[in-house]
Amino acid sequence: MNRYTTLAAGRYAKSVFRDEAEVIELADTLIRRTQHPRLMLWVAWLVINADGKIADAERLLFQRLTRLARERHQVDDEQLANVVNIDSDEVWHRIDAEPGDLSDVVYAAERVAAVDGDLNTHEKAVIAELRDRCQRR
Repeated sequence: MNRYTTLAAGRYAKSVFRDEAEVIELADTLIRRTQHPRLMLWVAWLVINADGKIADAERLLFQRLTRLARERHQVDDEQLANVVNIDSDEVWHRIDAEPGDLSDVVYAAERVAAVDGDLNTHEKAVIAELRDRCQRR
């Protein structure tokens, strides 16, 4: 019985650590690929909060994204740090004010939404609005 329990616990731990490593790797990839680290953080927070729930994977991803943005791009957004309930209009205003190609931000939003599994209706709606706003520019 002890052997079985130990094996089961080991498999579970391996799975958890693998999932965490994938989230950490995703954060690194998103930060490396983006040309808009500050905007990406706002969009990521909007996507994460779209359904009113924050999964552990989403929490870990956002923590890692903010840390990497600070370390690699010197992005320390005090305004975002104080946001509890994100206002989508604030994010849309930031998107509309940003010049250039924002495909990296759309890509990041899609990956952030998928970090906790299949996209739900709220996440799909946010991403559709984001794509629409980025294509109109």
